[in-house]
Amino acid sequence: MGRKTSMERRDFLKTTAVGAAGLSLGPGITKALGATATGPTTPSTLNKWPGRVVINFNKNSIKTTGSGGVDAATVKTMMEESIMKLTDKTTLAEAWLAIFPEGALTATTKIAIKVNTLNSGLPAPCWQSVKAITDGLQLMQVGGAAFPASNISIYEMNSSGLSSAGYTTANFPGISIGTDTAVDGGDGALNNRTYASKLKAATFLINVFSPRGHSFPSAGSQFTLGFKSHYGTYSNPSGIHSNWDSNFRELVCTGPVYKKLVLSVCSGIFGMNEGNGPIGKEDSYTTYVKSIDSAATVKGPATIMMSTDPIAIEMQTIKMMRINQAGKYTKDDMPGYLKASGGMTVTGLTPAYNIGTIDEAQMNIRKIINSGGVTPIHEPTSSSPGIASVGLRAHQINGHGSVFLEFKLPSDHVGNPATIEIFNAQGSRVMVFSQKVLGVVNQLSWDKRSSQGVMMSKGMYVARLSSGALQESARFSIIG
Repeated sequence: MGRKTSMERRDFLKTTAVGAAGLSLGPGITKALGATATGPTTPSTLNKWPGRVVINFNKNSIKTTGSGGVDAATVKTMMEESIMKLTDKTTLAEAWLAIFPEGALTATTKIAIKVNTLNSGLPAPCWQSVKAITDGLQLMQVGGAAFPASNISIYEMNSSGLSSAGYTTANFPGISIGTDTAVDGGDGALNNRTYASKLKAATFLINVFSPRGHSFPSAGSQFTLGFKSHYGTYSNPSGIHSNWDSNFRELVCTGPVYKKLVLSVCSGIFGMNEGNGPIGKEDSYTTYVKSIDSAATVKGPATIMMSTDPIAIEMQTIKMMRINQAGKYTKDDMPGYLKASGGMTVTGLTPAYNIGTIDEAQMNIRKIINSGGVTPIHEPTSSSPGIASVGLRAHQINGHGSVFLEFKLPSDHVGNPATIEIFNAQGSRVMVFSQKVLGVVNQLSWDKRSSQGVMMSKGMYVARLSSGALQESARFSIIG
């Protein structure tokens, strides 16, 4: 047991000053130099909020009694919370309408939803999350009437597992569901490769994927996420199982996916680890779960993410998977396909496209934990010349089970140790954590017990972050 140390009152009552903040370049500035071919160098106009991501964790989304599986009511609530948090709207009808261009929807508009059911077991996107999306879309008012179910389709070309994964007409009345057929649209990626007829007929696309791995030969791309999901959008996916990084980005940065994608959703109630899959049983995400809520006992990640930015949500999903296995997740640690899609120079992947935000320091991350909002430690704005490189936030999460701590450090601190100390109102240290820095924004959860195992009482506390010469502190309260 460590000896208690005291914190001077002047340090306790103020936030420690930090050295000069490093400037972070936005996606428009960081695009690769010297590209010799043309490609998308800005986010699609349908990417309404580049860099904005909602991350919604709820331990109640997984049943822990009986047969286990998804708690449908909680998943529906999570989807509803997420779309309203993403759009800043106060009603579901307004929130779902907000992701589309103003005035773009008509009575004949078609919306396609891509799901990945190659693995139709628990690691597949749970149908209950997609049901919440289709229910929400039908709340939209278009021309004085509700948006019709018949204008919504759910498709997958890479599998016949839609029905076994719960994508049935009984669960989705009025909605077109099926293992799609390919059409020669002449506007596809990869030399106009034929692609799903439902996407061809659609005006807009919503992509729903889950956190899964894949045993690719390239160690940097062992994921089956939002980009890889579109192997089920194009024909003959086995024919493009080579040049992984190049094919991944072409599928999403060009053709109909780039032109029609309005929303990406990670349905991560269950999942698999990096490198595992794409077919197989779910993996344990206990390390990730405990980093958010030390009182949670669920096996799956119990997380839904949502963004109009396909780069930002892919990065955050990889971060979740990396946290679970103590891996690094800075922009430089991302796989080649994502870097080359987010404005970074990657050898052999030219030109560099730039369709979203890959740098977490430039993201607006909106967290919801057990249906309680958490104020982010940084709020990037277009008017800011740079963003502070150090930050700390402590917040008692909904349900009173744990205190969620999130801290931000410059990327050159990744791999180094960080220390987080907790002090009580008298300035005495009651708990200390040592944690390796894995990325720009890191997280941990405190069970409110001292280093001697004593449960802390209600009141004000201070968390102090130290890493090398950098320090930061933040006040928070234990309320129960």
